[in-house]
Amino acid sequence: MDAHATSKPASVHRSVADLGGPRPLPVLGNLPAFVRGGTPHRTLAGWRERYGSTYRMRFPGRDVVVTSAPDIMDTVLRQRPTTFRRASFVSDLIDELGAHGLFNAEGQDWQRLRRVAMHGLNAKYLGESFATITRSAERLRNRWNASAGSRIDVVDDMLRYTLEVSVGLTMNYDLGATSGAGEDGLHRQLSQLFEALGRRLSSPVPYWRYVRLPADRRADAAVAGARTLILDRYAEAKRRMVRGDAPTDFLSALAKAEVDGDELVNDDDVVGNVLTMIVAGEDTTAAAASWVMHFLAAHPDVQRQVRAEADEVLGPGGSITEPPVLSRLRYAEAVVNEAIRLRPPTPYIVLEPVVDTTVTDGLDRLHIGAGTPIFLLLSHGSDDDTRQFPDPQSFRPQRWLTDGTARATSQPYLPFGGGPRFCPGRNLALMEATLIAAMTCQAFTIGPDTSAGPVGERVTFAVFPTNLGVRLQPNLP
Repeated sequence: MDAHATSKPASVHRSVADLGGPRPLPVLGNLPAFVRGGTPHRTLAGWRERYGSTYRMRFPGRDVVVTSAPDIMDTVLRQRPTTFRRASFVSDLIDELGAHGLFNAEGQDWQRLRRVAMHGLNAKYLGESFATITRSAERLRNRWNASAGSRIDVVDDMLRYTLEVSVGLTMNYDLGATSGAGEDGLHRQLSQLFEALGRRLSSPVPYWRYVRLPADRRADAAVAGARTLILDRYAEAKRRMVRGDAPTDFLSALAKAEVDGDELVNDDDVVGNVLTMIVAGEDTTAAAASWVMHFLAAHPDVQRQVRAEADEVLGPGGSITEPPVLSRLRYAEAVVNEAIRLRPPTPYIVLEPVVDTTVTDGLDRLHIGAGTPIFLLLSHGSDDDTRQFPDPQSFRPQRWLTDGTARATSQPYLPFGGGPRFCPGRNLALMEATLIAAMTCQAFTIGPDTSAGPVGERVTFAVFPTNLGVRLQPNLP
């Protein structure tokens, strides 16, 4: 199907079987080629160049639609959750890991949970809880000061930082990951969940339902450890709500809903929803912040501009104490947007229609049966669309400040999704990444370290850089 929508009435009716696509293998279909190399988003983009903006691929037992057509993506995103939902095979995998919650809930369940989640992610609450974010950032700066001149494992430190923030904001608990506390604690355990999810998504058969490999047992242990911590914190939150205290985080908002009789909450609800909030908030934000560090290390001129802006707004050696100050660091935020444009942490999502439905790309109508997975290539084109992003392959943060066409919430730049299920954590993710960019450039000069090899990509729950190391030299006052 043609990627370019026009005003011409849709005229051709097609089925999924009519779509072109890569030739499948017997039984396994295109799954082996899809997962080969650990970069499925690159495989999908390559097939898009060959077969068009909307094509078909085959997974074991089912046809799959892949599209980057703007009209189709807009329709699908806007018709959630009534006509489209997250693909059931993805939701089932998340449920099996014990993390059923807002991320994969549907219908009335999703509407109920989103109300609770938005309390913990709105601007007022983030402003009140900003000290939690800055505390973790300052700890990370101290950690890096102690390692000045040595190789820094960027991804590991970003996972520490974002997990500490997510746990702090979600259940008011200080994990201490950035200060080196709990070296074998939750931040190590949760990485097992991401690895298990990525492995299961790419497996042709659900082996884990019949036999537990060592990696699966580690994932089970991670869930068990997180469950114990979450339920202990929930019991404490309920006691505070019974006393009449106001909710201060997502967990206490859940507790208040139960205490007030507004919601029936069981232990699985609590664990699943809190774990979902932590997982969704940690992995994608850590990936985004890691890519920000990658591009800063490669562009000393950008580092200098971020530092100059921070010195102007904060004063030399100053710190960010409240969100309004952070909002004045417009160039630092532009750096984050540009990094996400070139390396989106979530380049696609997988949905499915709950009923038989028809979509159009402006030229043809495509009939899609209920339950057919649809891969939406959310950010395809953001790195080659010369109309919206002139010189699209170049890292140019200034475009977000001066180019009238660059927009952080329009196609082909949709790293946080769109429609009613637009990611509620967008503000928090940008806040965390912008804070890290400004703090790091103000305190350090960032140099690349390629001793582990060239920077590549790997996909777990998000797209992370591989072999990403930097060396930090403290800046003189």
